[in-house]
Amino acid sequence: MPKKVLITGASGFLGWNFCKKFETAFDITGTYFRNLPDDVNINFIRINLLETPEITKLIETSKPDVIVHLAAISNAAFCEEHPALSHHINVYSTLALAKASEEHNIPMVFASTDLVFNGNSGPYTEEDFCYPLSQYGLQKQMAEESLLSDFKHVVIARLPLMFGLTPVYADNFFTTAIKKMSEGDSVKAFTDEYRTMISAEVASEWLKCLIFYCLDDDVPLKQNIFHVAGTERCSRYDFAIKMADVFELDTSLVIPCLQKDLNLIPVRPPDVSLNSDNAMNTFHYRPEDLTAQLLKIKESIFS
Repeated sequence: MPKKVLITGASGFLGWNFCKKFETAFDITGTYFRNLPDDVNINFIRINLLETPEITKLIETSKPDVIVHLAAISNAAFCEEHPALSHHINVYSTLALAKASEEHNIPMVFASTDLVFNGNSGPYTEEDFCYPLSQYGLQKQMAEESLLSDFKHVVIARLPLMFGLTPVYADNFFTTAIKKMSEGDSVKAFTDEYRTMISAEVASEWLKCLIFYCLDDDVPLKQNIFHVAGTERCSRYDFAIKMADVFELDTSLVIPCLQKDLNLIPVRPPDVSLNSDNAMNTFHYRPEDLTAQLLKIKESIFS
C-alpha cells in the first residue's frame, strides 16, 4: 500500500506541484487555509496553524506515516511588516507540529530556505554558519535551531529559489516573466543575485527522496539537515535569458539591473547558492541542468 503522507501547505506552490506529481504514488492528505485547489486528487483538510490544538487533531485524523511541513509565510516583505504573525506560523507552529508528531512517533521533513545565509561566501554547505538578513530567514533559522536541539525525528531540507507552473491563484518570477515576454514586455532581472534554483518538479523529487529516507529503518542514525538544490550557480539575469531561449522569446527583453541600486526591504543576500553534494551522494539523485528543467516545463505546457 502507498505510504500515507501529510503535507502541510499543500495548496502552496511546492505543495501543489508535489501533490500533482505524486498523487497516485502516495496516499496524501494535504492542508490548506485560504485556497482550495480543484485540480489535485488528494484528501484536503482546512486548518489554521495559528490554532495550535488543531495540529494534534490533524495528526490524529490523518494518521500519516510521515509529515512534510511546507506551510509557511514565505513572502519576505510580509514577514518584515508583520514579524509577530509570521513568527507564530514559521516558528511556533512548526515546533508545535514537531512536538505533536514526536508524541505520535511520526518522522517529519521541515522545509527551510537558502535565506538563512547572508550571501557573502556561497556556495554554502550544511556546516556553514547561518546569518540571515531578513525576518523570514531569521524565523527559518530559529525554527531550525529549535528542531535540531529538541527533536531527533525531524530532517531539515534547505531549499533554494524555485520556479515552475503555479495554481491559478498564484504566480512567481518564472510565470510572470514568461507572460510579460510573451506579450512583448521587458523584464528586469538582477545580475548580482546568485542562487542554485530548481524547478518545483526537481524540488518534489528531493522531497520524495527525503520521505523514503525518513521511513528507511535501515538508516537508524539519520543526518538531520540537507541542502537540496540545483547544480548550477546562476544569476536571476542569466536565468531569465535561459527562460527566453527555451521558450523562444526575445532575449533583448531581459533588462539587466543591480539589486544593490534598489532600496529593497528586506535586503537580499548576493549569493546564497547551496552545495548539495551531501544530498546527491546520500540519495543518489542529481538534478538535470536548468535548460533541461525548463524544457520539461515547456513540454508539459504544450503537450
